[in-house]
Amino acid sequence: MRKFGLAVLAVVVLGLILFLSLKGNNGKGVAVEVVAVSPRTVVAKVKASGNISPRKKVEIQSKVIGEIVALPFREGDTVKAGDVVVEIEKKLYQAACDQARAALEQARVQLERAQAELANAELEAARTERLFAEGVLSEQARDRARLSLEQAQVAVRAQERAIEQASFAYRRALEDLDRTTIRAPMDGVVIARRAEVGETAIMGTTNFPGSVLMVIGDLSELVAEVEVPERDVVQLSLGQEAEVKVDAIPDASFAGKVVEIASSGTKVGDVVKFKVKVALNQPDARLKPEMTAKVEITTKRAENVLAVPLQAVQTRFLDDKGKEVFGQATGREVEVVYLFERGRAVRREVKTGVQDELYVEIGEGLAAGEKVIAGPYKTLRTLKDGDAVHEEKPGKKG
Repeated sequence: MRKFGLAVLAVVVLGLILFLSLKGNNGKGVAVEVVAVSPRTVVAKVKASGNISPRKKVEIQSKVIGEIVALPFREGDTVKAGDVVVEIEKKLYQAACDQARAALEQARVQLERAQAELANAELEAARTERLFAEGVLSEQARDRARLSLEQAQVAVRAQERAIEQASFAYRRALEDLDRTTIRAPMDGVVIARRAEVGETAIMGTTNFPGSVLMVIGDLSELVAEVEVPERDVVQLSLGQEAEVKVDAIPDASFAGKVVEIASSGTKVGDVVKFKVKVALNQPDARLKPEMTAKVEITTKRAENVLAVPLQAVQTRFLDDKGKEVFGQATGREVEVVYLFERGRAVRREVKTGVQDELYVEIGEGLAAGEKVIAGPYKTLRTLKDGDAVHEEKPGKKG
């Protein structure tokens, strides 16, 4: 009797547990959010941030070292190609030029002297040869005359080389003197001036970059320069449409297109990023260089396609019997959605296409009007084929 009583008690307890379980979910399984499969436009985008910049700009640097004596233009001034934008002290370079010119003149005088000596040596050699042939002079005298002629010829050639070197030095001195006056290489606006009168301009070398004195840019064509991670840059191509927003002008957006994609990246922390330029279709006087910009580049667009919320599509690993396996990877990995059918979750394999931040295109596996389970995400993570579910009505908590 005692054993029978214990058995009855166990059945009662189990029944109570089952009753409470069914009561907790109204006997309808876990609550889920359900949406109908419907056509919509799905737009895939790559987002990045950066700065507004002129598409064409040049950094003005000095090719000589010296004190800056004039900077006629300030930031914001308009310049024309050929305008003098920087003047560097000329005295040292003028002196070097005068010295090089004097050295060249001296070399030319020396050449004239060597040529006169050569002419004399040629006459002496000819006379010696004639007298030797007549038997008046010895062979030794003839050889000395020949040697003198060869030495005179060598002296002329050496002096010609000296003139070439002096000419090169003089041209270099003239170039350095000319470089003390720096002219604008293009029409544009001074968007940055990084030097003042009295400072020293430093020329660049192989291992040491020179000082940038100013930056001139063409503001008639602006670009947004952004950095795109390597996982996204592979989706980009020239000509793709983009939308640019600037923090300083929050009520406006600017249309543009991709005009440049860097062929090599730069490692920033643990991520490799590539510079991308998006040209704005229309200039705007409110836009200024270095303004912070956010860019959305359209990479793909699918019009009027069947789509479901992004989280409705789940990745599942299936065993040999087609059952979901959690916690380990199996040989078969598929993308699935779970249909809502008569209080049950029914697994359906699908093929996806274009996706944006909220929706993903369904290329195969679903028809318009079918109801799929779209949440909550915590439930979707472990949902299996055949699980009992009930639809959560809007405004109620699941």
